[in-house]
Amino acid sequence: MRSIIKYCPNTSRKHLTLSKNLTCLTSKMNAEQLPYNPERQFNLTALGYEGKHSNDVELKKSENAWKPAMKREDPLEDSEVQKTQELFRKVRSILNKLTPQKFIQLMKQMTTLTINTEERLKGVVELVFEKAINEPSLSVVYANMCRCFVGLKVPMTDKPNSSINFRKLLLNRCQTEFDKGKMDKVAFERKQKEQDSAAISMEHERLQEELEEAKAKARSRSISNIKFIGELFKLKMLTVEIMHDCVVKLLKNHDEESLECLCMLLTTAGKDLDQEKAKPRIDQYFNQLQKIVTEKKVSSQIQLMLQDVIDLRRHNWVSRKADQGPKTIEQIHKEAKTEVFSKDSKRWPDPRSQKDWRDRRDWRDRRDQRDWRDRRDRRDWRDQREATWDTGCMTKNIKIIDHLTKIPKLSKEIERKTKSIINEFLHTNDYKEAVLCVDELNLGSQLHIFVRVGVELTLERSEIARDHMGQLLFHLVQQRILPKPQFYKGFADMLKQADDVAIDIPHIWLYLAELLSPVLREGGFSMKELFSKLWKPLISVGRAGILISEILHILCKQMSHETVASLWKESGFNWIDYLPEGEDIQAFISQQKLQFLLSDSSGPEAPLSKRILFPEELTCQLERLLLEDMDSNKQIFDWVEANLDESQRCSFPFVRALMTAVCKAAVKDCNTYCRVDPTIIQRRTPVLQMYLNSDTERQLQALYALQALIVSLNQPPNLLRMFFDCLYDEDIIEEDAFFKWEMSRDPAEQQGKGVALKSVTAFFIWLREAEEESE
Repeated sequence: MRSIIKYCPNTSRKHLTLSKNLTCLTSKMNAEQLPYNPERQFNLTALGYEGKHSNDVELKKSENAWKPAMKREDPLEDSEVQKTQELFRKVRSILNKLTPQKFIQLMKQMTTLTINTEERLKGVVELVFEKAINEPSLSVVYANMCRCFVGLKVPMTDKPNSSINFRKLLLNRCQTEFDKGKMDKVAFERKQKEQDSAAISMEHERLQEELEEAKAKARSRSISNIKFIGELFKLKMLTVEIMHDCVVKLLKNHDEESLECLCMLLTTAGKDLDQEKAKPRIDQYFNQLQKIVTEKKVSSQIQLMLQDVIDLRRHNWVSRKADQGPKTIEQIHKEAKTEVFSKDSKRWPDPRSQKDWRDRRDWRDRRDQRDWRDRRDRRDWRDQREATWDTGCMTKNIKIIDHLTKIPKLSKEIERKTKSIINEFLHTNDYKEAVLCVDELNLGSQLHIFVRVGVELTLERSEIARDHMGQLLFHLVQQRILPKPQFYKGFADMLKQADDVAIDIPHIWLYLAELLSPVLREGGFSMKELFSKLWKPLISVGRAGILISEILHILCKQMSHETVASLWKESGFNWIDYLPEGEDIQAFISQQKLQFLLSDSSGPEAPLSKRILFPEELTCQLERLLLEDMDSNKQIFDWVEANLDESQRCSFPFVRALMTAVCKAAVKDCNTYCRVDPTIIQRRTPVLQMYLNSDTERQLQALYALQALIVSLNQPPNLLRMFFDCLYDEDIIEEDAFFKWEMSRDPAEQQGKGVALKSVTAFFIWLREAEEESE
């Protein structure tokens, strides 16, 4: 050891001391060395090493050693499975590269992928959804990506004749994640019990950390899912009713996580949800939010969130911090350069006043270019993806992708003009002006767009609005402005999507029937012609019979059953042509109550149709019976049976005239203090119940008639409330009809509606409380 240490002139005393200590330590270790033990020798032969210079070294190979996917050779693996996995790999690759500036390029790649089975479509939906949940800052990007695939359909595995589309799977996935909170709550309670029962402190801490981590992850997913749902709604992939259902469920939970999700939902989609039609419901939501803030039963953080949302609505949904969504990297560079210029302007207050202004400008430009390059090099790929993205850029991208994916999209100009004409018509009900405006549009082969937009705009409005829209289409066809092929094409576009839309609008077949029935009622089309042109899109999904059944029932309300049966027989159709293969025709007819089509009423003994009375005649006759002659209920029944056929007895004009006459007779002391005589209402209850027949639409028309009567009496205080109490107590009007009247935004029924609603506010509060107690 001493031989290692050689003399060096520059060696310090410290180095020499260290060497000396090492020498002593080595000597001591050698003295205390353990004796030789032959059992500690390694058996090199057993390890496969036979000699020092041997070259035949063999390593032990595992039977299931891991290999990259591209090097695996499994002859038993199906080629379709390999194609599916390859598809998922490509989708993951595209999603990982998805940036605002690469949106168009990557969406082109997505459109070239083969997604033709239910398994592949479900896998793609799951990949996109998980990506949107894990990256909430880019939810607007993934929502627009989903918008491009909204029309993608594939055959179902178990039902090859039926299809399933991208939108339905995506909405089901969002709903599953939305409802997952209940299951998470149960799992958290179970983990909490495990933590409480842990005896060791370290085990207790570990379980507590796992519980907190699981709660944080579940909360993050819930908020991300809610934000994604809001972005889908803004792109019209979700209906208003679904959004209201989400808001109500979040409000009912009353836990802080649900309230935080509600704040995110209203912040994201509140502006689009807060439309004129939904104002009363939105007001109720915000009243509850204000109540929660006032009571201070939640944490201060949630209180501030709720107050921010309330302030946001108060300022017309204009946020103090403008959130423009993701931006492209070019926009970020532009903003950065602008920021540099603004800093320079502060540093040099007025460079133009200096003599060396030109030199300083050149120096500043060179510095800006250097800073630009440095900033661009420092900014990594993740910053590019998670930066904000201008909505205008997204709109441009969607236009191009919609064209690439062949999704039918109306031009903005035609859509704007069409909506303007239809909204104006629904407000004024001026058929002549509306026909003239459509003629001036000169759409030609694009008239089917007008039909489709008209159907979409009125589909979720009132029954009267749909009837008016159907009559407008009849006038356009009658005056040869709207060719029948364009009429069929416009409805066919909607019928192709009707089965999917039925998820959001359960009564869509009734609503479509209300739009189509006017052209049959007015004689614009024959039943044979209309059904033969429109049944094809519905026969594959087995809904043609349902739509025809709804149309026939609506016609029966407007004309006699005998007339409708006669028109059906003239068409020469058979139910076997419209029902799914194997369905029992007799059972369908019985279930849909279409037995009148089988009765033979065309013989010589069939009764003649009675003369149709106009609304004015009906009003005069009924007021004479109820106000002047004060006839008994039997006499009223006899007069109605003798003078009105079945279609007139079910018509809305008759219902309104009857309700007006009964309520007029019940009003007392009009000159002083108007009040309602409940004995009159009780006496006429059998008459009203007979002809309203527990039908919500007829009851709604009766309430419209009562509203018009109150307006004609200059809206006396509390008079409408007295009528509502009597009608509810006598079971003449049901809760659904009251609520439907409250929410109705029918332009034809808006006169005096605001004052009427205010006068019965207490009634509806009581009605809702009573309904909640009964539940």
